[in-house]
Amino acid sequence: MNWGWQDEAEPPSPQGVVGVGAVARALLETLAARPPAARARLSAAAHDRMLVLVGPAEQLPWVDGVQFVAPRAEAAALWLPTTRRPTVPLDLLAQAIARHHRASPLLMLPAPPQLVSLARLLPADDVLIVQIRERWEAAAA
Repeated sequence: MNWGWQDEAEPPSPQGVVGVGAVARALLETLAARPPAARARLSAAAHDRMLVLVGPAEQLPWVDGVQFVAPRAEAAALWLPTTRRPTVPLDLLAQAIARHHRASPLLMLPAPPQLVSLARLLPADDVLIVQIRERWEAAAA
């Protein structure tokens, strides 16, 4: 299946925000600076170079370079950047991806090209922030 990315004609409201590389670290620090009550409705997932935060649009933090993401009605288990979408029908793409990746929902990014499971989002609390920092520090060592 050959396909590309195109602009989203009607961007949905963001339900998540993604930072990669240095942007992920800045996003984590912005999140950590918020009081716990301001993070109560946010969930997070991270790996070596990425941080994903999910929650109500009005509570999502912003730093320069983040991508806002959201699912689409025609493929609710597939999250995409709010400003971009694949050039193929989303329902068919989601079905093709589901045949190879059991975890759901999934986040698909065009740059850097990645498919990331959102199945293990955790509350964005102090404990998780410390764990992410420690994991990133260990990976950098």
